[in-house]
Amino acid sequence: MSLLRNHLVLMFIYALATAVYFALLWKNTREERIRFFLLVFCSLFFGGIALAWLMYPFPLK
Repeated sequence: MSLLRNHLVLMFIYALATAVYFALLWKNTREERIRFFLLVFCSLFFGGIALAWLMYPFPLK
């Protein structure tokens, strides 16, 4: 399986790019940017995993 067809890898890249973009856009100092980057990245990546885990027992069928 190709690396860019893996859902976890794509979610990681999306969370990384979004966190970098918003940290550079909204924060001014290096310390604020790092803290905000970690907050956004962890929220997107681990929040997505947690949401998928919670939805797993409820299939559409």
